[in-house]
Amino acid sequence: MRNVLRALKGVHHVEVDLDEKIATVVYAANEIEPSLLIKTTTNVGYPSSIKVTEI
Repeated sequence: MRNVLRALKGVHHVEVDLDEKIATVVYAANEIEPSLLIKTTTNVGYPSSIKVTEI
């Protein structure tokens, strides 16, 4: 999943914690929609939801 997310245009950083079942994704909001992140993780077998934290 990490590599699939990293390959998306606009994604700058990905950290995955398999034990906690959390992926942290830093992305450019003007380049990619959060819905594409959800679709991408779901397509590789990891259904997800978004928790937004602005930095």
